[in-house]
Amino acid sequence: MIAIDENNKELALELQAAFTGRGMEAVLFSSENQAHHSSGEKIYVSPVEANFDFNKNKELIPFLKKYGFKKAFYIAWGSDDLLVEKFLNGGITIVRIPESYGSGDVQRLFYLHYFIDHVLVNLPNLPCSDVESASLISLIKKIASTDATVLVNGPTGTGKEVVSNLIHHFSNRGENAFVAVNCAAIPDQMLESMLFGHEKGAFTGAVQPNKGLLRAADKGTVLLDEISEMPLALQAKLLRVIQEKKVMPIGSSQEVSVDVRIVATTNRNMLEEVKLGNFREDLYYRLNVFPLNTLRLSKRQGDVPAIVANILFNMDIQTEFKTKISKEALNKLQAYTWPGNVRELYNVIQRAKILCSDREILISDLIFDSEITNHQINTAEVLASKFNNKFSDEVVL
Repeated sequence: MIAIDENNKELALELQAAFTGRGMEAVLFSSENQAHHSSGEKIYVSPVEANFDFNKNKELIPFLKKYGFKKAFYIAWGSDDLLVEKFLNGGITIVRIPESYGSGDVQRLFYLHYFIDHVLVNLPNLPCSDVESASLISLIKKIASTDATVLVNGPTGTGKEVVSNLIHHFSNRGENAFVAVNCAAIPDQMLESMLFGHEKGAFTGAVQPNKGLLRAADKGTVLLDEISEMPLALQAKLLRVIQEKKVMPIGSSQEVSVDVRIVATTNRNMLEEVKLGNFREDLYYRLNVFPLNTLRLSKRQGDVPAIVANILFNMDIQTEFKTKISKEALNKLQAYTWPGNVRELYNVIQRAKILCSDREILISDLIFDSEITNHQINTAEVLASKFNNKFSDEVVL
């Protein structure tokens, strides 16, 4: 549970909405009204002045101990540079932001979510700031409270596996195993063995019995990624697992009971696959108990600042110096159509981080996948050009 200091009410409410939109429990906190903040591990979040000095604040640790906070995160707007300071083995983190809180919406969202990523670093969540994604998170939490089988459908690169992980995390199975299997990447016979297990000697090379991933994930969740690629013969066996909660290992004459939740993903039109005879109709309806659709990034462009923040946070997590991005570059990213969805956005940011100077991404550092495809841009030439421009006034001997 995240408790947000409510002294700066405007910022506190914006932080609360951002945390809630990402699926977290977040409440406003004050020392006068904190009776309902007493359960579970508590995280304290608060804004501080730009010149805040942890070493000179003698009241901070007694305050955290008094109210039982296990960790504390402070955001300091208006600092000279983007800087992250950690104290007490990570128990206290200060994120210094090189912009004032009243800066442009896109820039504020970027830094707000950059800060939130530090708070949620070990917690499954969906980096988002668009109302459509917040609605999806709310629906995920409702679905997670049941054991319903879920079919997640959406274009490649729209976060289907992240959504599946969140369904597991928010469910009562969240403390147990989450096993992801890519049905398109594994040969047919190997996939059957991996999922359902086999007995010793069941086939050439089966020198040891294997209970399979479905039984290994007992009491947990199994994600069947790209379920449309599963062979028809295995679809019949999977149907029995869903209907009867039983698994038949290869080479065995006895079924074994198993308790797993099935979440499947696909980027295809499954009804069309059924009509073409590529997918069993009965299995489709068993999987489609609760369908979820992930949207293209172009349909939720409000997520771009949060996703960019998350990408740069993860790229810089092990480094002392952090990468910034200009407001103009963020605006260009948010206006782009993203045919490659989040995967293309990751590519663009990774390139820009390599090309940028002084640890700040500018518009000139952005190279989009579609530009490379359409115009055959040579990124090596771009890098060489930037290098030459930067050092053009220097004499190289």
